[in-house]
Amino acid sequence: MTSTGGFFRKWGLALVMIAAIIGCVWIGVRRRMAWKKTHIFVELKAIQTPVGWGYDILTNGHPYIHQGFIPDISGNHGFRTKEEALAVGQKVKDRLMANQLPAISIEEMRQMNIQLPDDTTNLKK
Repeated sequence: MTSTGGFFRKWGLALVMIAAIIGCVWIGVRRRMAWKKTHIFVELKAIQTPVGWGYDILTNGHPYIHQGFIPDISGNHGFRTKEEALAVGQKVKDRLMANQLPAISIEEMRQMNIQLPDDTTNLKK
């Protein structure tokens, strides 16, 4: 028997296995790239601001909505707690995901028991 035949007999299965693994990885990478082109990852994060709390909505890790203060009221007032900011941000994110206008009114925030600054009592009821 030649030395070449011994080499393939000894290493042939290993080479076939390595080729199969490389092929599977290549197929997986191509599928993931195709999936990322048709899907968007949306996440919500609370942010601390100089005036309180706000939120960011990110798409694929990039800022899409930056809300550093309570929307729909005069002045720049932050949410009092992180939980309030996240609750309003979740409502906006849900609308965004449902292909609706990502906005929220003062009345909706009141219904969610969000504490609003005193100067909004006569606005947009």
